[in-house]
Amino acid sequence: MKGIFWKEGESFTNSMNLIVSLLVRYPMIATINYDPAQKFLGFMFVIDRPLAPEEYTSKTEKIRDSLETVANLNGRQPILIETNLSEQDGMSFLEVKRDVVTLLPEEISLLMILIEQEFAGALVKEQDETLEEEDQALQEEIIEHMLEDLKDTRPEKKLIGFREEGRVMVFNRARMHK
Repeated sequence: MKGIFWKEGESFTNSMNLIVSLLVRYPMIATINYDPAQKFLGFMFVIDRPLAPEEYTSKTEKIRDSLETVANLNGRQPILIETNLSEQDGMSFLEVKRDVVTLLPEEISLLMILIEQEFAGALVKEQDETLEEEDQALQEEIIEHMLEDLKDTRPEKKLIGFREEGRVMVFNRARMHK
């Protein structure tokens, strides 16, 4: 990554740290949305082809079932596991929404593995750099810590994070709509 950018004068919050760490650790995530009011993270993935309805249904059912199973095995009942699909210019945009309250770091790792398996070869992802194992472990530790902190904090800003030309950028979505 070339750099991480945020608007000067704004504090770097737990939610911003989490978004940055997720984007750095997992190059297959195109964007991440954080909605503090509804307490969910939305992971957006780009697939370089249209998905047939039956393919979308079978793959997203597998993803939802797997995430729910991991949560249940850890004694949690997910509040929100939702998938949405949109298409534009021959590309598919798959969003997986998951509530922050019951989300576990293991579910995030599993989601990334499933997305890579289910959409192998068609998944658009950052190719510039791969993290060393030591850096991956550090990012995963940060993700776990920030996720736990986020569960206990008061609502923060509505954020969106994405990559552009090797940089991770995080924006306050409320300010983008003014």
